[in-house]
Amino acid sequence: MGIMPNCDVENIISLFHRQKPIKYTIREIRLQADDSRWVIYVDLSDGKYVIKIASNNFTTAERANAWADLIEEYGKMGYYSPCLLLSKNENYAECATFKGKKCIVWEEEFAKYNFICDLDKSAYTDKNNRYTYHDELIAFFGKVGKKHFKGFPGKSGWVRLEPFGRGDSVDEITECVQTLDALVKSDAPHYIKRWQEILRLWEQNRKKLQEVYPLLPTSVFQGDWSESNLLLDDNGHFKGIIDYNLAGEDTVLNIFMSMIFFGLSYQWKKSSNPDDLPILNETTQNSVIEIMLETLRSFKKYYRFSETEVCAAPLLYKYIISIEYSEIKAFKQYSKNDKKLNQLFDFMENELKRDNIDFRSAML
Repeated sequence: MGIMPNCDVENIISLFHRQKPIKYTIREIRLQADDSRWVIYVDLSDGKYVIKIASNNFTTAERANAWADLIEEYGKMGYYSPCLLLSKNENYAECATFKGKKCIVWEEEFAKYNFICDLDKSAYTDKNNRYTYHDELIAFFGKVGKKHFKGFPGKSGWVRLEPFGRGDSVDEITECVQTLDALVKSDAPHYIKRWQEILRLWEQNRKKLQEVYPLLPTSVFQGDWSESNLLLDDNGHFKGIIDYNLAGEDTVLNIFMSMIFFGLSYQWKKSSNPDDLPILNETTQNSVIEIMLETLRSFKKYYRFSETEVCAAPLLYKYIISIEYSEIKAFKQYSKNDKKLNQLFDFMENELKRDNIDFRSAML
């Protein structure tokens, strides 16, 4: 991170402050054609501030202005997020052009707590390789689910069965299926018949999920539980969260499962068999299921699952876990290796046919 003089930066700062900054530091978070983000750390005579800039199809002024209400609700629950600060125009978010891109810009107070990168992680893990904040983060999401917040203008970044960003036509899972479909047809046409059977199973499961999904309880979630967004005290305990770019209303069960699959993956067991596919193997998947059921039991301390959610759980599990980015990565890596491709197709088919997970005892 270095100081980058840029005339655009001072114009951005001037949206929120009349005085000139003593200094500022800009950090590039992401730079892609469809998703670019920056953070400006500003030092003024009256304190430190953080200005964030985003150019993508899901960060809108309407959503950004709604973050303030969500932060306030989380604050009432005892969880901290840096306050959004009004611009000189009395808005929480402004539209601006930055580095040639149309952007949404907002300002936050400087965070009061530590980020995990500020701490020695090894000092805050237990014998199971879990961080001190593990159960506290589960409690946070469980309590948010129990609140069943409504009224946020948009879905979370984990939305299923419908698109997330402006211009998207399908959800992320369906996009993965479409990507893998094209890859099989172009790079492994001798597997088309096998793939079509897997696709039939996937579509059958999706149809069943579509029937029950609208009946499931929802709430409004921050939507991005990566380590870099967690705020911790000096002892590694969870105090709050930052970064609401993926915030939105979502199905409670979907958020719980997505957090387990894409937030607790550091706990998954690895196979010792060098012939197994990485991640997509029986040893790891049994570990995933064990962690999932244990975590659902933990959520149960803070959130009361319904019978409808229990019935939907195996369908949602199959929808999320059977075909996503890991399967695409494996296919690309082993597209010329029939032994590995057979393992990959076996994995997808087995997960779509799996019926031995005891969700009921974990959730009720």
